[in-house]
Amino acid sequence: MNRIQKMSWLIVITQGIAVLSAAIAVTVFYYKIGFPRAWAGSAFLAISGFGGLAPVLFRKDPGPVQFDERDVAINSAAVKNGFTASYLLFGSLCMGIWMIKGIRGTIDVNVLPMIWMLAGITCIFVHALSILILYGRDKTSEGETK
Repeated sequence: MNRIQKMSWLIVITQGIAVLSAAIAVTVFYYKIGFPRAWAGSAFLAISGFGGLAPVLFRKDPGPVQFDERDVAINSAAVKNGFTASYLLFGSLCMGIWMIKGIRGTIDVNVLPMIWMLAGITCIFVHALSILILYGRDKTSEGETK
């Protein structure tokens, strides 16, 4: 497993834990104290920030070649997947809110940063997940590379 895969695993795990913890906290707070104070549970999304420590935790691989053409192609595809997912989520949320609220409707201004954060988290998560999937595709059933 190379450095990029290790970094991707850390990001996927930390973001998965963060989103699950935040969803549980918001749900529990909703039943205990109600909205809008229940949104305080979204502070658990800060756990995903530990994924940013991946470059520090996983040093560069020893050897003369650290990144070859296959790695560049996989990273390029993963970046495209991440931005596509983020764009689709952002557009879906914006259009969904518009359809629910209507033309003359208003939304709380505090919703906008949440939409922006959700789009960013989605981009990073899908990028990391795509890297893991695309590296896994190059394996045969015996675990050897093609």
